Amino acid sequence: MDAENNLDSSPKNEVQLNPKTGEVIPNVNTYQQKKNLAQGMMDLALVSANANQLRYVLESFKRHPYYYFSLIFISVSLVIQIVVGIGLIMNSRYNVNDKREICKANKINDLVTIGIFLITLVNVLISAFGVAPQVD
Repeated sequence: MDAENNLDSSPKNEVQLNPKTGEVIPNVNTYQQKKNLAQGMMDLALVSANANQLRYVLESFKRHPYYYFSLIFISVSLVIQIVVGIGLIMNSRYNVNDKREICKANKINDLVTIGIFLITLVNVLISAFGVAPQVD
């Protein structure tokens, strides 16, 4: 059986050995699920930080110098984070050992990466304009 067929027919939980060295080949699906979990936990931490920033901005309507700017960018960040979270859930459902599913998983992974870049960019802008109270 050649390597291409072996990738398509191998079950998710089967342990594969390297024929030359006899070492266990790590399951790519397990790696992907752990990576998605770690990204999800980081996203959750950022969602809670943005929610706290949003609460502060809403409470400081009259004294916040960049009220509308902060409100818009924190909201945009939260929306993108929700989309990225959905993408992570969708991506974890694919078996990356299956050639038919790996293309879909790669596309979603690319979109999630772009989303994370946008979240980072928006949060840099949020930090630059800050949520600190205006000094009287």
